[in-house]
Amino acid sequence: MSMLRTSLIALSLFSAPAFAEVPLPDGFQSARTETLEVNLHYVRDGGPGETVILLHGWPQTWASWIEVMPLLSEDHDVIAVDIRGAGQSDVPEAGYDKRTMAGDIKGLMDELGITSANIVGHDIGGMTAYAFANLYADATQTVTIIDVPLPGTPIFEAIAKDPRAWHFSFHAAPGVPETLTEGREEFYYSDFLTKMDAGAGGITEHEIAITLDSYTDADRARAGFEWYRAFARDAEDNQVFMQTPLEMPVLALNAGRLAPFPYVLEMMEPIATTVEGHAIDSGHWIPETRPEEVADLLSDFFARH
Repeated sequence: MSMLRTSLIALSLFSAPAFAEVPLPDGFQSARTETLEVNLHYVRDGGPGETVILLHGWPQTWASWIEVMPLLSEDHDVIAVDIRGAGQSDVPEAGYDKRTMAGDIKGLMDELGITSANIVGHDIGGMTAYAFANLYADATQTVTIIDVPLPGTPIFEAIAKDPRAWHFSFHAAPGVPETLTEGREEFYYSDFLTKMDAGAGGITEHEIAITLDSYTDADRARAGFEWYRAFARDAEDNQVFMQTPLEMPVLALNAGRLAPFPYVLEMMEPIATTVEGHAIDSGHWIPETRPEEVADLLSDFFARH
């Protein structure tokens, strides 16, 4: 267990901290855009080398990358983003399709003067990363997709039928998850995070507290469910995207404890020209469970491409 994880666990024993109290890794600073239609919160170190943009999933925030970030920062400019509707970013009424959310990330890059980056996305962030790579290929050096099926692919259709993916339909039902989880957030989110960990030990009480601090806010809870309600639109967009395979290098990672075969690799091979993949011994929360392995795979992948 890393010193950073140990310190986070110790902190969680005394309090469930407010979001603003999440400790930043050494050298990183918290900031928000101010001029965009949807302003985003991000944490950045401004280190040397190529830019790496990290996009989280549901029900998380930028802090899901907190142990990966310092491992990448020695050789890269690392930016972890609160995607639209999460954490300290804006929570608009609409725009939760991944095409629009990819545009948010491009707007952030433009505001920061970044012309190209390695885009890394886990879960919903992986869906956003795929849309970004298709829409802004010239701004994408590489794209990494971690443990998520893309709507519109055969892999997505197969996984959506698996009982373990019951939440896809539940979250997409208009108004239903908000009504049934309101007042029961501590049970719902902690239960989901724990079960999807698959016994890997990747989620601590502190990380559950971070989720609860963000997603017990009614607007942010709704936004998280809107990411799922946009899957039908995402599938339509992806069907168009898939007609032209991605030309930048693609890294595909998935949780070996939930799907022992590299299903993300299998999904990406027909729709990308250069793709490699791995199944990692982890539950769904791969960045939290295997930060060193994730950082090593990313660093090696970036160096080779």
